[in-house]
Amino acid sequence: MRRLAIAGLSNCRDLGGYAAEGGVTRWGVFYRSEAPCSLGAAGVAALRRLGLWETIDLRGDAEIAWRPSALEEVFPYRKISLNGGAETFEKKNLPQGPFSWDKVYIKRAREHADWVAAAVTACAEAQGPVLFHCTTGKDRTGIIACCLLGAVGVAREDIAADYCLSQVYLQEMFEAMRTGALTIRREPGNFEPYVFQTPFQAMLDFYDFFTREYGGIPAYLLKIGVKEETLCRLAERFVEKENP
Repeated sequence: MRRLAIAGLSNCRDLGGYAAEGGVTRWGVFYRSEAPCSLGAAGVAALRRLGLWETIDLRGDAEIAWRPSALEEVFPYRKISLNGGAETFEKKNLPQGPFSWDKVYIKRAREHADWVAAAVTACAEAQGPVLFHCTTGKDRTGIIACCLLGAVGVAREDIAADYCLSQVYLQEMFEAMRTGALTIRREPGNFEPYVFQTPFQAMLDFYDFFTREYGGIPAYLLKIGVKEETLCRLAERFVEKENP
């Protein structure tokens, strides 16, 4: 089942079950979610049953300080922060011109390649299941999910479809953010409508950026410093080969 019934999480899902190069992505290897900050005993117990090896927090330092992960003392916890105001949506952190999510993701892939490389490498080299997340589990988490899925040959349409699920599953969280019932950062949240969107075309265009400028996601990852043996390890862990 793609979406996991975890008390305290609404956007937790498995990246297994997608057609990939030579097979299908394995269930129970990579999980993506929003920040696990409000988990009770039942939610923690459900995650324990997944046998997590590690949790990876992609949020910036200020976000983590404001809403610490409830899993930091439960599982091995790694912080691979995308800092530089990624969570604030300040104009200086956004591409010029009309807003579109693909432009934001491309800017991050170009300017924060070390962050992408670190996150993908950590996922690939883990010895067991990994949960990675940002605040809502759609943008920074979506970039890393795109790279993991694209690295093993999952089709662009499937990657975009996976990305779109966040807008469906996050409606309750988005409403809480709109009304102020949930504050995701110290500053008051006055959010533009695009903050709550995951357009299918945006992820297609992001995927096409890798193809156009690097020849594909594997080539991009190699260019930014992910080792070839790491990509091989990723494929071994993540892809269940078809029977000959």
